[in-house]
Amino acid sequence: HSSFYAEAGGQDTDVGTIVMVNDEEEIVGTFVVTDVQVYGGYLLHSGRMSEGTITVGSNVKCRVDYERRREVAPNHTMTHVLNAALRDVLGDGIDQRGSYVNAEKLRFDFAYKKAMSLKQLRKTEELVMESIMRGDAVSKRVLPLEEAQKLEGVRAVFGEIYPDPVRVISVGGDTSIEFCGGTHVDNTAEAQAFAILEETSVAKGIRRISALTGKAAMGAIAEGNKFEVDITNIEEKSANSDKEYLMTLDKLAGGLRKELDLGIMPAPLKAGLRNRIEALQKKGIDANKAALQGRIDNCLNVVRDNIKLALEEDKKIVVMNVDIGADGKASQKVVNAVKKAAPDMAFMGLSEEEPGSGGKILCFTLVPESLMADGNDLKANEWLNAALDVCGGRGGGKPGNAQGQAKECSDLEAVITAANEYATSKIC
Repeated sequence: HSSFYAEAGGQDTDVGTIVMVNDEEEIVGTFVVTDVQVYGGYLLHSGRMSEGTITVGSNVKCRVDYERRREVAPNHTMTHVLNAALRDVLGDGIDQRGSYVNAEKLRFDFAYKKAMSLKQLRKTEELVMESIMRGDAVSKRVLPLEEAQKLEGVRAVFGEIYPDPVRVISVGGDTSIEFCGGTHVDNTAEAQAFAILEETSVAKGIRRISALTGKAAMGAIAEGNKFEVDITNIEEKSANSDKEYLMTLDKLAGGLRKELDLGIMPAPLKAGLRNRIEALQKKGIDANKAALQGRIDNCLNVVRDNIKLALEEDKKIVVMNVDIGADGKASQKVVNAVKKAAPDMAFMGLSEEEPGSGGKILCFTLVPESLMADGNDLKANEWLNAALDVCGGRGGGKPGNAQGQAKECSDLEAVITAANEYATSKIC
């Protein structure tokens, strides 16, 4: 026999100390207990001597860390309540396949073929919280195994062998009845709060829920609520803001998602917030698409005007800054516009991803066959690389058309100058 609870039934072991005392009740040694296991009918207490010595026959006193046990107990009782809640939400077909509880959290494995939906997770969490709010009484009694097995609504772990007599834990009359030798609270209100952190697959047909109780759960709920307020404020602002603010939502949402993933909060709430962040990001993406399309339309008009002016001046080459971001698809629209307006003109377009940033630039070139023959030697791919070489960029393509980019470009005018000089040197 021992005052220490040995690891069993999914519950973590007790910890504490065993002190050696002499005949005068003076402490002559202290053994720190870090693990207790059952082996061959004996309780093996593992740990280390922190002071003094221990000998066979020493008088000892067990000093269990009851504060820690009190933190374990709510987690164990709530696995029972969670088991009952899952049956209400998913049906009686689910069976417990294991559990683990310690002072920090609880883990519950059960048979179910697919991931739980957001609605099912939310309902499960609500049912457990309702039991805590009601303050269901928790009773413990020992009954002959045969009698206990006849109790209405009793649940047992699949494949588990139970002693005779067996200990029966009942929560709230009919909320939960299970065989269990672990430590439990006297009332579910002692758990204070409950928060599901995640629901995942651990094997084919086996799901796992990890959850918190007590102060840890209240902290997770508070963090989730604070994050929800932040999301709500952004949603309200985005509903009444100009396009400039809407265009920032894409990057803002990306940062929020990273913050959300690192946060410790109830899984149902986190999943709902993730959906709302995705909606904000979509709004930002749509705003940026609309803005880019406006820039492209405006750019095409500018390109046509420049081509028209070049034709009037009998020019064969046009190099210009086009405002299309770093959008490769948009560059094709520009090329098509040039081909239509001036089939025999060589064209190079340069576009900064973020104008004036000195960052990434896109470069694309178009060279008609007439400027690759009859003494002319301008090739689109060579022209492109000659220009991008100024800022360390590269590209590829064919003599007739090519495309490339540079990660950084602090002097776009230098690139334009280099492009004009190279093209002029290749044309008669």
